[in-house]
Amino acid sequence: MDAQPRVDPDRVAELLRQRSCPWPAPHYADSTESTNADAAAAVAHGAASGTCFVAGEQTAGRGRHGRTWISDPGAGLWSSTIVRDIPTPSRVPLMAALAVLDTARELAGLELGIKWPNDVLNGDGRKMAGILVEVEGDAVIIGIGINVDYEPRQLPHEHATSWFIESGAHPERSELLAVLLTHLRARLSQDWDRALVDYRAVCRTIGAVVRVVLPGGEEFTGTAIDVDQSGHLLVDAEDGGRKSVRTVVAGDVIHATIAT
Repeated sequence: MDAQPRVDPDRVAELLRQRSCPWPAPHYADSTESTNADAAAAVAHGAASGTCFVAGEQTAGRGRHGRTWISDPGAGLWSSTIVRDIPTPSRVPLMAALAVLDTARELAGLELGIKWPNDVLNGDGRKMAGILVEVEGDAVIIGIGINVDYEPRQLPHEHATSWFIESGAHPERSELLAVLLTHLRARLSQDWDRALVDYRAVCRTIGAVVRVVLPGGEEFTGTAIDVDQSGHLLVDAEDGGRKSVRTVVAGDVIHATIAT
């Protein structure tokens, strides 16, 4: 694993221009506490849509539900992008996950899947990328963490994987970010009904037996049957021998066969 592969903002900007993406050059730091926090500060100062913060290391990276996202130096691509004029923020995590799949398919020929709402998984259910979407004022911040160069002995936990492990190659960071941003913009601009068809096709949660832990601590089990127009998960839940369809807006969804 390279000690500290860097992103070159000028090269990213040039690649974005070549791909007809109008977003600006990213802001790069070797180390930061949290790229989402950096983006939130920029929102307060009127940063434009498409402004991206990327770091070689996060010392206080965050995952969903306040968890820590391990962001070791040189191990991955840790970025946060500001987008504005998003009418339905609940759809954004799903679109961002699709953008990661688009990127992996284009650059490495990888066919990955998604655990609702936005964990990117390999065929064995190990996690390669995670996404944290936060609403900040009139903007949405899309934090995307991709495990890039981890080798098997370096993985942060047993249920993780990396781009290198799956593809056998170490991608060039600037190209990886430029392609990711291009696909992110395209997905956010896409007709939602078309995107939802694409999402359903790669969502490993649909059809799986799941245990759902809601933010307040309530738990229930059932079979995930669909994702609705807002991006929420529909679960055919078991409740005292009776079944009812419940809508999961937020919470932990644990697959019976996937421990991530």
